[in-house]
Amino acid sequence: MKYDETGRGQNGAPDPANSREAQALAELLRRMNAQDGQQPSAQRAAPAEKTIDLVELFYYVLTKIHFIVLGALICAVLAGMYASANTVPIYSATSKLYIIGQTGTSIIADLQIGSYLTMDYQEVFRTWEVHQMVNEALGTDYSYSMLQGMVSVENPEDTAVLYITVRNPDAQMAADMANAYADAAKRFITETMGTDEPSTFSIALVPSVASSISVTRYVIMGVLLGTVLVLGVLVVLFLTDNRPKSPDDLMECAGIPTLAVLPKNPNLSGDQAHRKKVKRA
Repeated sequence: MKYDETGRGQNGAPDPANSREAQALAELLRRMNAQDGQQPSAQRAAPAEKTIDLVELFYYVLTKIHFIVLGALICAVLAGMYASANTVPIYSATSKLYIIGQTGTSIIADLQIGSYLTMDYQEVFRTWEVHQMVNEALGTDYSYSMLQGMVSVENPEDTAVLYITVRNPDAQMAADMANAYADAAKRFITETMGTDEPSTFSIALVPSVASSISVTRYVIMGVLLGTVLVLGVLVVLFLTDNRPKSPDDLMECAGIPTLAVLPKNPNLSGDQAHRKKVKRA
């Protein structure tokens, strides 16, 4: 059956289906004409700034959570392997000195003077003479800068005790150096400062466990680093993705009005939907 431009058949009766198609076509032409009429003013208008939808970014990151977990696991494994292969265990040994005051004063005065002197005694371990005594006692040839980096001195609050801690890759050497520093400091204080010789409060023992950074800490750092790296890549991909995701984006990019939006059926995959279309055909 043939139709004329008004949507009527040869017998003059209007065809409902053709009439609806004609109305849809007329509506589409009307929108396109209206869009053409507004095009010059749109071109003159300044382009709108692109805003970041934080909610959309959050859901986008949630859909890529498996990539974040995978990146964190890979970086954790690599960090653990690096720590196991390249990290040298460092051992710490600590000897202790008790600082006393001048002979002949009361016990309370001894404690007060000892507390004041602990700050001065800490400077003893920064002198080259004490470092030289340690090298001579142990038969080593460490430089002064190396020895200064190995030894540390602390004075706990409200005490007259000096903690002499030495860090070394050799556990036995760490203990020997801590005790040698205690003996050298006692001799240097007596000969140079003219005060009573400090008492040995505790000698250093050979440590059995390394005190350096552990493999577990490297693994934790790898997990954090991998998570941050993957998140950064996902954010960059999200910000640089200019594909239209809504009818408004399609209208803005192509200038084509959207007549209808078909929702996606989550129960059908691509192959199932294709086979269903083939069966219907």
